[in-house]
Amino acid sequence: MDIATNKHWRPTLYWFELSDTEREEFDYLDADACEFARFARYRGQIYDLGEFFYIDPTMQLHHPEMGAWQGYQSDSFFSGVLVRYSDDFEQCQLGTYIC
Repeated sequence: MDIATNKHWRPTLYWFELSDTEREEFDYLDADACEFARFARYRGQIYDLGEFFYIDPTMQLHHPEMGAWQGYQSDSFFSGVLVRYSDDFEQCQLGTYIC
């Protein structure tokens, strides 16, 4: 597994910090969910951090490289985006993986 990241900390964003165009991408969120949703910009895209899956210990057994990461979102069967959060969850690091 190859993981690519520049290790830059990015601010996690709230709904009100998104542009109107960016908000349109998340039309599946209802008004109540918008208040609690968090997002991040990475490689020209905006990601809903609530859409990432937790990396559990079983996955770490098969892919020890994922041990430093807390979540993933697949783009295909072999690739996707990884996330790890700062202690206060106000920032995150994102990276891509390819198996």
